[in-house]
Order: sequence, then structure tokens, then C-alpha cells
Amino acid sequence: MDKTQLQGIAAHRLAKSQRLICEWATGTGKSGVVMQFLKANPDFDCLIFVPEQNNIENWRAEFKKFGIDDSKVEIACYASIHKYQDTNWYLLVFDEAPHVDTQIRIKSCQSIKASYVLALGAKIDEDERYALKFLYGQFEESKIGFEKAIEIGLLPCPKVYILHMQIDNQIARNYYRGRPYTDKEYYDVLNRKVENAVTSYDNNHSEFLKRRMLTAGNERKRFLGKIKDDALKKICLNLNKNNLRYLCFCSSIKQANEIGGDNAYTSKTPTSAKLLEKFNNHTINSLFVVGKLIEGQNLNDIQCGVIGQLGGTERITIQSVGRIMRSQNPVIYIPIFDGTKDESFLYTLTSNIPDKYIQHFKF
Repeated sequence: MDKTQLQGIAAHRLAKSQRLICEWATGTGKSGVVMQFLKANPDFDCLIFVPEQNNIENWRAEFKKFGIDDSKVEIACYASIHKYQDTNWYLLVFDEAPHVDTQIRIKSCQSIKASYVLALGAKIDEDERYALKFLYGQFEESKIGFEKAIEIGLLPCPKVYILHMQIDNQIARNYYRGRPYTDKEYYDVLNRKVENAVTSYDNNHSEFLKRRMLTAGNERKRFLGKIKDDALKKICLNLNKNNLRYLCFCSSIKQANEIGGDNAYTSKTPTSAKLLEKFNNHTINSLFVVGKLIEGQNLNDIQCGVIGQLGGTERITIQSVGRIMRSQNPVIYIPIFDGTKDESFLYTLTSNIPDKYIQHFKF
């Protein structure tokens, strides 16, 4: 079964059930479900919510590619959702549906009515499903995970290279409470802070202790990303020498700027649209991105990806890998520090990828 057939089946399910969640791996053609549905219902209006301004252009391009009149289609960012209160639509689409799950946006949606509602996303968790159900009733679900998408030929077979490193325990370059620490020593300090915060939260589920636990975990994660600078530079230098086109997922804006220079694509990039255009027309061959900023963007001819920031949530890792999987023959490099939280973050990532596509190397 090809992509067009799957899109057609999902569009038919939406027409029948009126409420549908498509939790499909990135690159499997979720937007095509909308196109198929509107192709069969050309005289009705549609409202599509998207994460970023650049996503609007991508959707308009999809309508043009499918030859569908979009004069009755309104596309807006989630940040503007409040402007659509007390409106009524034939089809309402939540692109990257997890973005709707905030108290303010849920409140705004309560007065947005629609005959048909479609939620799209690579990963939609139970809380987000509950929010959609609260707003619009029971949803049917269509699910195509990463592994299934490979099996049925919607996504290519990747090559995933896990690059194992040892955290440095020789040079004291970190300072904490007035004394120097090696990377290994400082990581152990951060790890103990996380463990203590988790224990405190387990004993008393207060909001303050929850925030402290999350802050400690993020601090440890950012540190692991930060000390991968040299590894990322080495990998990217090799990709540049071979004139390959790639994305590098960094741990921070600072890291993206320091390693990527003018090719850093972050929330602080003043001309992000022009930078994407330069990448897509092959003026530049790399983008250095942070977090989920790149989600929903059409990126041409990606060959490789470097994941420098591993995260604990499945959605972030799926989004990162999904961007790279748009290549015809994707190659993914993942540097990790053995004996650290990287190992459990790695499991979150690779649990979606069959072992036969993964190779391990000392780096």
C-alpha cells in the first residue's frame, strides 16, 4: 500500500467518523490526508493551526502541489488561536497537535466549532488525546509508527551510527561552589542533584519540588549536550569535507551559534526564513538547530543528521530522526557518553528503530 492509498483511507475514515487523530511518523505524508479530504469536499471552508509562521507557506505549497483551491482555507499559528474564538468551520485541522495542549489554547478552542476535526502529529501522548477529547468528543485513531513506516516502504531504511565516548576525568574545567571539577566529577554532582530532587518529589508531590526536579534534570541534560562540542565539530567537519547536506541538532543556542556560525537556525535567528531558503536552494548544505524549532518545515535533499542533544521524551527524538528520514538514504550520527543518562535517552530513541539498522563505534 502506497502513501496516497493510506492518505485516502484516512480521509475516508475522517469523513465517516468526523473526528480523527493521525499519529503518523514524520515524513509519511500527514498533510495529504487533508488534501484528499478537501478534494472530495471542495466547496467547504477549512481552518488549519500550525506551530510557526513558516509552516503556513509549506501548507500553501502543498495545496498548490495537489492542485487544490485554497481560497476557502485559513491557516494560522497556534499563537493566534484566540483570534478564532466563536467561529465555525467545516474542517478544523490541528497540525502538530501537541501544541494545542495548553490551558489558554484549550480555553480558546472551546468556542471554535467544526463539523470535522483532524489532529496530526508524529507523537501524541495521553494528556494531549484527553485535551482533544475534552474539546471535540471521541476520536478515531490512525497510527503509523517509525518501524511500521519503514516496513511498508513509506520511509527508507536508515543507517544509525552510535558513537560511544568516555566522559573526561582528567582536566578540571568546571567550577562549582568555588572549586574546580573534571567533566566526570561535575556530571556526578549534577546527577546527585537529580537523584535528590526525584527522592524529594516522590516523598511530597508539590509543584515546587516538581519544578526543582525538572530543573535539575534539564541542567544535567544541557551539560551532557554542552560537552559534546568537540565531537560535533569533528563529525560536522567530516560531513563538510564530503560536501554532504545535513542537520545538526544542538543542545543550546550558544552551541548552535559556536559550531554552526551563520548556519545556526534558532529562535534568535533574525532571518530564519531566508536561511531555510538558502538551505533548500543548496546555497548552504547544513543547518544547526535547537529543540523542535525545525518541526513542520520542508527541507530539501537532506542526506545526514547529527543528534547532539538526546532528550528524555519520545516526541523530541522522533521529531529529530523524522527530519533526517526525509533523505532517500538517511545516515544518522549520535554521539553519546557511556555510563551517563545518555544511555537511557538513547534507548528512548533507538526503541523505535530496528537493531538491524544500528551500528556501534568507539569514538
